[in-house]
Amino acid sequence: PIHQMSGGSGFNEVFFTDVRVKDSQRLGGVGDGWKVSLVTLMNERLAVGGATGAGWSQFLEAARDTTGADGAPLLQESAVREKLADWYVQAEGLRHARNRTMTALSKGQTPGPESSIGKIVSASLMQDLANEAVEMLDQYGIINDPDLAPLSGGFHGSLMMAPGLRIAGGTDEILRNIIAERVLGLPGDIRLDKDVAFKDVPTGR
Repeated sequence: PIHQMSGGSGFNEVFFTDVRVKDSQRLGGVGDGWKVSLVTLMNERLAVGGATGAGWSQFLEAARDTTGADGAPLLQESAVREKLADWYVQAEGLRHARNRTMTALSKGQTPGPESSIGKIVSASLMQDLANEAVEMLDQYGIINDPDLAPLSGGFHGSLMMAPGLRIAGGTDEILRNIIAERVLGLPGDIRLDKDVAFKDVPTGR
């Protein structure tokens, strides 16, 4: 288990040495291991993209209950309201995108590269919202004790978890490439090893 700054161990590093798998247990055709891996990754990205933390509605309540230097609720500040509007639009876009994917799954289809959109948006949204919330709560934002912190430490937990979500299932940079090439149809990056088997890729040794 890899210990994370959130206190959990959601990531693990596993090593297999001299493993042999019976052919009856093989998934996909011989030489199609990458295709099987891609399907697994697509499902993982779909799951990670559906990760939920403290959302815009919880932030709205916190902003309504938190006062600024003038004694007025922070919800009255235009900058806070603009942020809330942006997060609401992103959250609604994600919700509709997930519904679209769930409809496809119900028809027996496999999650496609569009699942990368949900993951990259939701992870960034979680990090941005949690960071703003912790800053807004001022000295209370550093409290991570669920018994004492606002929203039982939900904003703090999201802030600690979001960086990991931006790595799990493919980093932001990888997902942007996937979206550009496989969803938008833009020209791909030049890769000299694109059609070379991994075992044949030159190494530094």
